[in-house]
Amino acid sequence: MIKSINKICIVIFVMSGVITGVTTAHAETKVSLKQPPHSLEQWYKPANKRQVWLHTMFKLRREMQAVRENAENGDKAATLKWIKRLDKHYNKIADMVPEWEKEIKPRLIEELEMFAEKGDTYRLKKTLKMIKRTCDDCHTVYQPLVTATYRSPYYDDIKLKGQDGTIHSFEDNMEQLSRSVNRTLIALDDGHIDIAIQSTKKLGEQLRTLGDSCSGCHKDDAYPQERILGNATQQRLQKLQTKISAGKVKDSQDLMGEIAVTVCARCHNTHKIVSDLRNVLLPVE
Repeated sequence: MIKSINKICIVIFVMSGVITGVTTAHAETKVSLKQPPHSLEQWYKPANKRQVWLHTMFKLRREMQAVRENAENGDKAATLKWIKRLDKHYNKIADMVPEWEKEIKPRLIEELEMFAEKGDTYRLKKTLKMIKRTCDDCHTVYQPLVTATYRSPYYDDIKLKGQDGTIHSFEDNMEQLSRSVNRTLIALDDGHIDIAIQSTKKLGEQLRTLGDSCSGCHKDDAYPQERILGNATQQRLQKLQTKISAGKVKDSQDLMGEIAVTVCARCHNTHKIVSDLRNVLLPVE
């Protein structure tokens, strides 16, 4: 499938809050993303500590599933119980974001309850699909931009303290890491073992500095840092030092490749893609 596409050209135009783009040699697709209402911001971190909007969405998904499954099982009481909860959280959307009042269809909840009372599972399920469609329509238009705006990290506010006590930006740390990686590879290629050893030591220090910043977002959860910068990474760095000292250039280059994949790529694939999207969609003025 991918090989059949001769050329992919992604063009993003940011004008008046509307993004249009994605064209290929075989087809042309346009996607428009609207800026979400400003009132939505109050329901996301850091404005809201409890992530009320997200939890409301999770509840709606659970409630719709519960209504469907209980109706299919013929449990009328449970079905009506979950419909009441669905009614509360579905209508809460308009309370939290008044601009989206027209996006929801409260009458569908009334019909859902009516069909549940009658035991008409067929019409209940059709009505439930209509309710889900109102959710999907909104998600199609707003969800990508909302995710980039409110659920992506903003690294400009993160400051890192180096091993020497100096404070520098996240961007500076990334630049230093890139230079250390390339300096090591260049030194290995040129046969400058001393420089390679020195630069890998520097790389280890820079990664430890980077690791100290993880708690800024992950708080008391040590697993994200352990997964990328934990014992396995420290062992690879120690092994790299040993291989370089022994003059085993090919083995050292292979280890550098492993570190690039398990540290750099793993972290970038998790954090950088969405962060870059945010920076394109919301350029700093």
